[in-house]
Amino acid sequence: MGSNHILVVEDSLTQAVKLEYILFEKGFKVSLVSNGENALQLLEDKDVDLVISDVVMPGMDGYELCEKIRKNSRYKDVPVILLTSLSEPGDIIKGLKSGATNFVTKPYDEGFLISRIESVLKNKYFDSESSTVQEVDFEFQGDKHVLKADFSQVFHLLLATYENTLLQSRQLDVANRKLLAREEQLSSVLASMSAKIAVLDTDMMVIAANDSWREIFLPGTSEDVLDGIDFRDAVFSSGCLRGSLHELVDGVRSVVEGNSRKFSYEYSFEQGGEPKWYLLEVTPMQGESGGAVASFIEITERKEMERELITARDAAEKANRFKSRFLASMSHEIRTPLNAIIGLTDLTLRSELSTKQAEDLELVKISADQLLTLINDILDLSKVEARMLTLEESDFSLSEAMRDVVRSMEQQARDKGLALNIEVDDDVPEAVCGDQVRLKQILYNLIGNSIKFTENGGVFVQVSKLEDRKDSDEAVILVSVRDTGIGIPDEKQNIVFESFRQADDSTTRKFGGTGLGLAISRELVEMMGGRIGVKSSEGFGSVFSFHVVLKYGDSGKLVSGQDADSFQDLSAVSAEYSILLVEDNPINVLVATSLLEKMGHSVEVASNGLEAVSMLSGIDVDLVLMDLEMPEMDGFSASMSIRRGRAGDAARNVPIIAMTAHAMTGVKDKCAKAGMNDYIAKPVQYVDLRDVILRTMKENAGVPSVVSEPVTIEAKVIDPDKASAMYQGDSSLYNELCSMFMSDVSGDIAKFKEARESNKISVAKRIVHTLKSSCAAICAPRARDAAVQLEKALLNEDAQAVEECLAKFEAEATRVCVELTD
Repeated sequence: MGSNHILVVEDSLTQAVKLEYILFEKGFKVSLVSNGENALQLLEDKDVDLVISDVVMPGMDGYELCEKIRKNSRYKDVPVILLTSLSEPGDIIKGLKSGATNFVTKPYDEGFLISRIESVLKNKYFDSESSTVQEVDFEFQGDKHVLKADFSQVFHLLLATYENTLLQSRQLDVANRKLLAREEQLSSVLASMSAKIAVLDTDMMVIAANDSWREIFLPGTSEDVLDGIDFRDAVFSSGCLRGSLHELVDGVRSVVEGNSRKFSYEYSFEQGGEPKWYLLEVTPMQGESGGAVASFIEITERKEMERELITARDAAEKANRFKSRFLASMSHEIRTPLNAIIGLTDLTLRSELSTKQAEDLELVKISADQLLTLINDILDLSKVEARMLTLEESDFSLSEAMRDVVRSMEQQARDKGLALNIEVDDDVPEAVCGDQVRLKQILYNLIGNSIKFTENGGVFVQVSKLEDRKDSDEAVILVSVRDTGIGIPDEKQNIVFESFRQADDSTTRKFGGTGLGLAISRELVEMMGGRIGVKSSEGFGSVFSFHVVLKYGDSGKLVSGQDADSFQDLSAVSAEYSILLVEDNPINVLVATSLLEKMGHSVEVASNGLEAVSMLSGIDVDLVLMDLEMPEMDGFSASMSIRRGRAGDAARNVPIIAMTAHAMTGVKDKCAKAGMNDYIAKPVQYVDLRDVILRTMKENAGVPSVVSEPVTIEAKVIDPDKASAMYQGDSSLYNELCSMFMSDVSGDIAKFKEARESNKISVAKRIVHTLKSSCAAICAPRARDAAVQLEKALLNEDAQAVEECLAKFEAEATRVCVELTD
């Protein structure tokens, strides 16, 4: 039997090779063809013992091939086994009519196939000799058929059919057992899961659900009653849903119908008297049957954690706001006395002094500057850490900015006998766009450090272009600062950029400093998209390098040489302007007035924004220097009032320079929004104040004007409309304030006179300030203006003016009392 030749007719190469392998392993000789035509040709050429043919093939199918074999006298007795599914009863009739010897069903079992082949080959010759063809008429599925077949063919067909039925029955039994096992496993998995799970069909009916789902949505029911339960009805009737029912149903339906890959929905409800949060996630079922799996996952802990995080975030933001307010307040409170120290020291140094006095005052100035630097560093670091520091963007000359820093520090290097040089490569772009001030600050810190820690030799700055990013119109600029100083040990190089850290604690005692400069520089460099680092050898110096990313700038926007010269010309001349100083602190008034008068300007003083607005309505000035924090009306409100014309149309466009001790982010922008032209930070120094005045006046084409005597334009003794608006119609409160004024004003005037006679000027100032506020409180503008003039005369120590202004105030106060009495 091992020498039998079997012809396999199969159009599927995969199936043909598989069958060839099975037969070859059993010792059969095998020939493969892919269609009926080739099979007939091979039968003509070679002896074949058995044909195994697929039924479904392109062109000639298996039935037609079998019929042609039976009609050919040369090989009509060759048995034919058809590979068929026998899925339709008609296949049996076709097989009988075609003359097939036997059938093997697909997918076939290997053992069953071999047994069929062996049976057919064993009975091959017996069947051919003893076969008797008979014609049989019969009816099958309502159709009449005439069949010519022998007993052997019918027997083998019936046997094959019976064996196929048994095989399918066994396979079905195995499949049923596996299905039951899978259902038990699925039920176990569903029961063990903490999520509440329901399986839905394409009509959103519940197919299966675990116990935890039924406890919530179908309490008291078993899995047996799930059939026919509508998912929507179960969710509605449970009362567990809080939210849009339509949103939930539409979302589930979109997954069930295959329009969405996933649907998520968060909702809450009370369970056992406590609020519970759940997340519904719906995902599609795999396979042709469709449907979806709805998982209800409890997320109460997650929600509580989110709530705690939000609370913590809000607390952190609140703390950050308090920190910002504290820093702003601290800045204001520390800078205010520093303003007096630095301003008066600067002013005194410009007077005639002995050598010893000048040296002592220089030490005072240096110490004050160091303290100011420390304050600025702490504030800068706080702003960076709180992400409150923002970078400006403006076009500037990179080479000039770098050279400006070097020029400003040349004297410091010369004082230590050090060389300080800078080299800018030719390919460095001339015009860049970025934050020039912060870039300079980085270089100031690095050069300052190098000078501080270098005793001999020098400091050398190199500026070069590291990379050209044409696609984003940016350039990567590398700046290196090399010194011949004491160097930094290898193990300390990683900590020098940390806050309040230096390479060696002993350097703090020897060289001074807080260790903040490099930490701030690192933060600023990283904000500019770069990195900073150091290479150093102890005893042989250090090289600090940083690179930043800057946009290419517009060279046309840079200050031209002609403009620069014109500014220098303006700075050189002794321009004199009439200036209104708005400041509530007497010390700052004294410092600023002295500096301004030293420059040749004439000065008028207002102690708050309200007075400034009132005075500007009666005087012409070239410029306003405006403090920001003042009683009654601050600088922001005063500036906006002036710009809105409340001080008269003539003063609407007067240049205003903010002058404040605030150093927090956003103050400069807030000043601009309030209509101020420029900004100078306290402590105010002579050169800085001179330059900002000249710059502002140049930008506004200012021309000096003569200060006229103030005139009162408020005709009303009492302004009832203003009072009604101020107190929002609360007449009882206003009347009480008026009664207090009438009862106190005469006594206050008497105390003022007594304080002046006793030379208690500070007491007199406090009293007149109170009188001014009292007049404003009862909306008595003429009396308030008289009090303002009295206070100014007192501050200027003009005894005659004090007497005149006092008489005027007494007269206005009398008018107020008379009008209030009437």
